[in-house]
Amino acid sequence: MKVSVASGGFDPLHSGHIQYLKASAKIGDHLVVALNSDDWLIAKKGKNFLPFAERKLILEHMEMVDEVIEFDDDELGSCKNALYRVKEKYPNDEVIFCNGGDRDKDNIPELEVENVTFKFGVGGDSKANSSSWILKDWHYGDEDRVWGSYKNLLKESNLTVKEIMLEPGKGMSLQKHSMRSEVWFVSKGECYVNHSKESPEKTKEIFLPNESVFTVNQGHWHQLFNKSDQPCHIIEIQYGDKTTEDDIERHSYFKNN
Repeated sequence: MKVSVASGGFDPLHSGHIQYLKASAKIGDHLVVALNSDDWLIAKKGKNFLPFAERKLILEHMEMVDEVIEFDDDELGSCKNALYRVKEKYPNDEVIFCNGGDRDKDNIPELEVENVTFKFGVGGDSKANSSSWILKDWHYGDEDRVWGSYKNLLKESNLTVKEIMLEPGKGMSLQKHSMRSEVWFVSKGECYVNHSKESPEKTKEIFLPNESVFTVNQGHWHQLFNKSDQPCHIIEIQYGDKTTEDDIERHSYFKNN
């Protein structure tokens, strides 16, 4: 068996990550994702958006991912310890480390791990695997709505990733989902959400600034709306038993649409 290993923080998951994971899965028979810790993300970016447990749960809902592992950080910020874990678990199988972006054999410490096959440039170039690529056009078409538009970046039975564009002064319906939870990452602009864990009559208005993260658990009432004069872009990650458009119970519509 060929065991391919992809690594990263995946915080938040975006289209470049999806491209990288799909390509990594095609290289082997079993895809292991070595997920970086919260401390690693803080050291690299100054903060983390989603905690490790939530990032792990989202990845485990992806059909191309067979296994997600945690590992100890080292002083270089490498995932050598993840490769040692995989080699120990699969001693008789070929382990293939998938490098995304612009990394090559001259700038990765993981090459010190013996008996590992290395693949470079997996999933495309560095731009396609950077967070700035979130806002570029993706090959899925836009779906227009009265409040703006959205595009599907990934569509699976238990996981859907969307980019939502909420127009100024517009808002969605007050709704809840019985089969899924959602994580939102505000990638550009700002917006608000009316939110309630129990009753649609008792929502609380919450401000979501740029680069904020908000989790809507299964069964919670929520309504996104944009008070600003600029569009708001949101990466929405849906995960659960079902992530289809018919899993929506609406209470009321936004009055200004």
